[in-house]
Amino acid sequence: MKFDDFLFTYLGEMGKYQKIQFFLVCLPTIVVSMHALSWTFASVDTPYRCRLPTDLPKNENYYTPLLNFTKCTNDADANVPISEYGRPGITCHYERCRLPDNETCSEHIFDHSKVEYTAVQRWEITCDRSWIKATIQAAYYLGQMAGSMTFGVLGDRIGRKKVFFLAILIQITCAYLIAIAPYWWLYAIARAGIGFSHPGIFVIAVVIGMELVGPQYRKLASVITGLFFALGQVFLGIEAIFFTNYQILHVVIASPALLFLSYWWLVPESARWLVSQKRYQEADEVLQKAAKVNGAVLPENWWEQLDDQTTSQDGTPARKLTGADLFKTPELRKRTLVVFFLWPVISMVYYGMAMKANVLGGDIYINFIFAAFVEIPALFIVYLLIDRIGRRYILAGGLFIAGACLLVNWLMGDNVQLWMAITQMAFTKGSITGVYAAIYTYSPELFPTVIRNTAMGFCSTIARVGAIAASYISMWIAEQFGKVFMIIPFGIMAVSAAILTIVFLPETMGKPLPESIEEIEEGTSYRSSHEMQPLSKTDEETA
Repeated sequence: MKFDDFLFTYLGEMGKYQKIQFFLVCLPTIVVSMHALSWTFASVDTPYRCRLPTDLPKNENYYTPLLNFTKCTNDADANVPISEYGRPGITCHYERCRLPDNETCSEHIFDHSKVEYTAVQRWEITCDRSWIKATIQAAYYLGQMAGSMTFGVLGDRIGRKKVFFLAILIQITCAYLIAIAPYWWLYAIARAGIGFSHPGIFVIAVVIGMELVGPQYRKLASVITGLFFALGQVFLGIEAIFFTNYQILHVVIASPALLFLSYWWLVPESARWLVSQKRYQEADEVLQKAAKVNGAVLPENWWEQLDDQTTSQDGTPARKLTGADLFKTPELRKRTLVVFFLWPVISMVYYGMAMKANVLGGDIYINFIFAAFVEIPALFIVYLLIDRIGRRYILAGGLFIAGACLLVNWLMGDNVQLWMAITQMAFTKGSITGVYAAIYTYSPELFPTVIRNTAMGFCSTIARVGAIAASYISMWIAEQFGKVFMIIPFGIMAVSAAILTIVFLPETMGKPLPESIEEIEEGTSYRSSHEMQPLSKTDEETA
């Protein structure tokens, strides 16, 4: 008997115990989400000007009659006539980096009418130092990349629970450090540490959750995890409105994670992992508690009924494949190249739109919260449609909608009405969120079992490249040279990714998972109908 068959025969696919444990492991993903994008508000763009020789050290009044305005904007970040100065909701801007005599300045005075204190002000991340802002966010994704490679291996070697708890400890330590870091480079290192903990919490939470529930609930489990991640962004946007001192905001974000230290006693080790390690007594302790909560009874020495999964079917060891094998045959090479383009593009657009939520116009706080809310229905739409219209159409359609909204916004010019800007942001963020959810299901189905984990490891790593690029484009290039340098590349690459998906990738809905590279190259038509695997099996493999 397979472990799945045993587990769900006696405990059920989604009993009371599974629901409690899944809820517990999902809660930390809220804090992970808040940390991932907290720099958006810690470094929020606020008006500033050069400090003049006549400005007193303790009297930092942003507005001065000694300088001329360059432009004025309203609450929707749309340009208005300079004559509107003084009216409620109007903010006027000066030349940021040069004095009237055209000399550059190294000190600035910031507008504190809406934001109390930012990291940009503390470390003078202005003008020719603005690259630091993007570098700090990029450090997070570099840490995340390292964490993906580290915690994936550790999770299989020392167990899910230990990795989960270790990642929580790292997150808490680094989260408090960034609140007090005296130098930007130390802040960046600590932020990389938080990024390092990200996969140790989020990915392991997904793994623990999927190892608890039955095959028919695994797809829903991944959607629920994404829902908690979206809720974290909503909470972040709300907290950022009330806590405009970046140090206090970091403390507010970090503190709830202290409750998760109790997980050492509340969350047990994965029974599936313990069984894979042949630690049956420990697995029995976990499953007996689960059975008690679910009102079930397990047979004695149940592990003796399980199949031995440590040997291959024909008894011969298979050749170990490497990343190079992804490019050796034509069909697999084509899929690999397209998928390796899709992952960084999707990651770039998703994180870029989250980091600069007002790029299409509107207030950054309102847009950020609204865009996060939009993710929730987007996830459920994907859940409902992915087995009806197929992975390929969801992926291509979502990418095309996101890219088209961006390009239409650019064609409409700078003075886009607030309702239109929010609508375009909602469609863009909702579409790219759906695409992100769909590609986690679609990508594993495109690669054969013998090299699937390797391929997905490369996908995860290359996706971070897109996130790093998004950091520099949204937080440096767009702010220095204009939003057009973000909107056009994002829009063109999203539409290009949609076209590549339709033209070069096959539909995998309802098809068996390929087992070998030969099946990819020759097609699977020769496989008999009784070998067709149900979707629940697909979900099991991708978990």
